[in-house]
Order: sequence, then structure tokens, then C-alpha cells
Amino acid sequence: MHPDDRRESLIGVFLDLAHREGRPPTTSEIAREAGVAEGTIFRVFATKDALQDEAVQTAFCPAPVRRSIAAIGTDLPLRDRLVAFTTIMQRRFTEVFGLMGALGLTEPPNRGPHLACYAAGRHLRGATDAPEAGAEDCEPHQPLLDTIHQLVLGESDAFVVPARDVVHRIRLLCFSGSHPGIADGRTLTPEEIVDTVLYGVVARPPTCSTHHADHTQRKASAC
Repeated sequence: MHPDDRRESLIGVFLDLAHREGRPPTTSEIAREAGVAEGTIFRVFATKDALQDEAVQTAFCPAPVRRSIAAIGTDLPLRDRLVAFTTIMQRRFTEVFGLMGALGLTEPPNRGPHLACYAAGRHLRGATDAPEAGAEDCEPHQPLLDTIHQLVLGESDAFVVPARDVVHRIRLLCFSGSHPGIADGRTLTPEEIVDTVLYGVVARPPTCSTHHADHTQRKASAC
């Protein structure tokens, strides 16, 4: 196996085990799951900590998320687009929350804007080791935000707030509604998140035309 492929395989095994076991896996567990000798790990990574650090950077790289969001069909109805987006983000948040809990992380790793990763559509090793060219002129994760905002492009007339605010509110509710601790164990579905933002939870009073029709029908029944 090519060294880069071996590296990616071991990172994938580390992340799978961490999610499954809810704790950092041992090197013997990683080797057994990967079907390699334990010494093979240390021919790829200098230490177990180096493997864990790279696995965390890989897991937090936003490039694959952006690629998934970009694949959402813009010809879909607005609600369907937003539900698809929220499903992707909820999966992302759930994986991140689970990994942080398993590894005892209290905050995400220190990372740059991942410009090279965005361009490649996947995590690139070492892409956050040093400032990236052009990073000083780029808002953090602007490529991801631009892709998300494409989902509501041309929909301004459908909202009473700017379209970008709709996306912002969905992201906030998705974050809090996907965290078991914040949501008291009652996490929201993507449909619930989107419908709460789009339609709210207050029952709408009958319109004047509906009220008039009901009144007319009651008069007709009385006759």
C-alpha cells in the first residue's frame, strides 16, 4: 500500500474506533482493526499523538462538507434544499461532538482557513501547518459560506429577513438542536429545524377571507 494510502487508512481507523468506543483507541486496537502489525503505525506516524493530531485535523477539515453541500441541486424546492443542507450540517455536528467527547477535547483544534483543502475538495496533510497564501485576505471558511449561500440565491422575496440571515439562523438552530447536552437529549430533526426557521411554531390566525367564508357558511346552515 502506498504510504499516503496507509496514512489515510490509519486515520480512518482511528476515527472510527474513537466514535465507536467513545475514547482514544490504543495502538494495538488500531493495528488489529486495520489488519496491520502495530509497528506499521510507527513507520507512518512518529508517535500515537501524531496520529491523533492528524486524525483530528482531518475530522475538522470543512472541505468535504462544502463538497457535499455543493452537490445539493439548486433546482429543488427551497425547503428541500434547506433540509438537505441541514442534514449534512447535523451529521457534521454530531460527528464533531462525538469525537470531541471521545478525545476529551474542550474546543476545536486551532486551524486556518483551509484554502488548499477547499480547492482540492478534501483534507490535505499539512495544509494548516503554516499561513496559507491569500489567507490574510479571506474570512475564515468564506468558501464554505459562499457555497451555503448559493442555496438561497434569488430567494430574497420569499423571506422577511435577508436570505443570509435565514441560513445563519438555520446553522445556529442546527448546532444547538443537534447537541444532546444543549437539547436536553431531545435533538431536533433536520425537518424540524428548517420548519421552525421557515414557518415558526405559532398557530396562524384565520385570514379575513377564511373568516368571511366560515361566517357565510354558518349563515347558510342556519337558513
